[in-house]
Amino acid sequence: MPREISRVIHWGHEAYCPINIDAIRLESAPNFPLYFRSGPGRNFILYCERGVAFTLEVRKRLVENKIAHLFIQQGDRQDYSRYLADHLAAILHDPTMSVQEKTAILYDSSQAMVEELFTTPFAHENVSRVKEVVRHTVDLISDDNFRLEDLLRNISCDYYIYTHSVNVVAYSVALAMQAGYNDHATLREIANGALLHDVGKSKLPREMLDKNDELSEPEWEQVRQHPQMGFDMLSQSHAIGEIALDIVLHHHERLDGSGYPHGLINSKVSPFVRIVAVADVFDALTTDRFHQPRKTSFQALHTMQRRMFPELDVRLVRSFIEMLGITPRHG
Repeated sequence: MPREISRVIHWGHEAYCPINIDAIRLESAPNFPLYFRSGPGRNFILYCERGVAFTLEVRKRLVENKIAHLFIQQGDRQDYSRYLADHLAAILHDPTMSVQEKTAILYDSSQAMVEELFTTPFAHENVSRVKEVVRHTVDLISDDNFRLEDLLRNISCDYYIYTHSVNVVAYSVALAMQAGYNDHATLREIANGALLHDVGKSKLPREMLDKNDELSEPEWEQVRQHPQMGFDMLSQSHAIGEIALDIVLHHHERLDGSGYPHGLINSKVSPFVRIVAVADVFDALTTDRFHQPRKTSFQALHTMQRRMFPELDVRLVRSFIEMLGITPRHG
């Protein structure tokens, strides 16, 4: 089932997004109002106005009433994203929080940040925040107490560009480490490319991305331009390195030359692009889309091993299977 945190709940003329109460720092004054509801189907009630300090007493009342999530209005997502970016380091270094709690909040922070990246004009400061979130992601996954199942538990089965981007980061970093890449600088570059791999789609018409019918061939041709558009945007920002740029430009290349935009073949496809390609394909196959019900992990991996054998790096697919073997996703 999709995680509650990824849902938007429409109520009357408003839409609300659940957030983990652990993401709200004590004594901070969030620049967005907080709401709660006493149960499914109940009305949303203003709990804390914007600019009011979130005190220990407030948190205790929530915990005593077994309220794990509050809600923000969808229109406040950008403010929430910026709030998380400002407090993420403190959250992830909080000794009172478990790795599982930190993993959930990091996933939510990444999702909110990527959503802002796709829904607001492209800016250098957004890329800087991407890099900061990526740094924390790599540090957390590299932690001795980190468990892969904690990360997979947070991955959403609903397909949105921004949730997909965050999922691909999670799989890519874990697969890179499984494949023997342990240098943090390299892992951060892989993660930067994975998180930004679809950023070129922000230049496409929104109605095309949200379309509930099959795309026409001219529309598909536009979609196939997104790697080049993303590469051009990021190249002009001078904010990320060559490994990440290569991933953004070539994540749809395939070893047999059937990919795009350049039809690269075999050794022309870098090992870092190959890692993200495996992660990208797996997440696409195991998330729900209007034209494609999600496959189970087993079905997706079978497809990747058998039907996509000439396209993907078979050694990386095997490493991916080994990585997921302990905690298979979706059965």
